[in-house]
Amino acid sequence: MFQPLLSAYSTVGIQDTALFLGMNEDDAASYVMQQGWAVDPASRMLIVKRQPVSTEQKLDHSKLQRLTEYVLHLEH
Repeated sequence: MFQPLLSAYSTVGIQDTALFLGMNEDDAASYVMQQGWAVDPASRMLIVKRQPVSTEQKLDHSKLQRLTEYVLHLEH
């Protein structure tokens, strides 16, 4: 349930987070703070720390070969 919170919110209340994670408020706040989130004690809101998105590209040699042939064709 933690991953959907990362995607859906930039800030979320401690109470709502506790409900989503099935924890009490103190445990939920401690857990997300260990994940790098910040807490605003005045508003009792958690500030979500976004995880960097990494995209892997798989090299398809046949596509690279076709692209090379196409570029060579354009040059001549």
